[in-house]
Amino acid sequence: MLGRTTHVCNFDPAAEVLQYEPSVDVRDLISLDDAMEGKGLGPNGGLVFCMEYLMQNLPWLSDALGDYMDDFVMIDMPGQVELLSHFPVVPTFVDFLKQEGYNVVVLFLLDALSATADAGKFVSGCLFSLSSMVSMDCPFVNVLTKCDLLPATMKEHDLEHYCMCDFDFLKLGHLPGKWKAMTRALSSVIDDFQLVAFRPMDINEVDYITNLAGLIDDTLQVVDDAEVRDRDMDEEATQGLMPRGDD
Repeated sequence: MLGRTTHVCNFDPAAEVLQYEPSVDVRDLISLDDAMEGKGLGPNGGLVFCMEYLMQNLPWLSDALGDYMDDFVMIDMPGQVELLSHFPVVPTFVDFLKQEGYNVVVLFLLDALSATADAGKFVSGCLFSLSSMVSMDCPFVNVLTKCDLLPATMKEHDLEHYCMCDFDFLKLGHLPGKWKAMTRALSSVIDDFQLVAFRPMDINEVDYITNLAGLIDDTLQVVDDAEVRDRDMDEEATQGLMPRGDD
């Protein structure tokens, strides 16, 4: 809607059906089925192999990105924990993009339906976000997705507490004693860092999308040429209407 040149790229080798036409598709280089059949690997091992294979073929990646340097490139990555917790695949990928001259912001997406259904899952998601943030040297934005699927009462009264990581609000009473104590201890670690907070996303509400897009623009320090021209024109128009000293 802003008239920007935008590319959506699929870097999930396990993707089967895409809801968009990718500008770059990692499956043109290697797919999960190729890795599983050719290397005798399972799904998780095959995915790690695919992403490491991609990192070994950076010239292909550079050619695939082509002349997108002045455009907006949205990269859809696989969400498996192993790619961040066990192998430095995603940080290496981010470093490559920065070396190519791209300004990068990472969006960490946490499913609101799952996160709000269980306090332990929400704390786990926050910890994963924190560990991901520490492993990457670039701006990082946490997004609580699928808020459009939450009950209206949850969105109206409870969602803000989750976005602000208000652990005092979370109900831990249903957890067994030792798990409750561990969850409280982990929550205090997240509180101590004060780095984790979430932006809600309801895909059906334009304000949510506009606010997130504005945050990303601010993070990337983006100013559209159209916006600059508009401001220049406004200043010229204002100067033309200013009275002269001898009038």
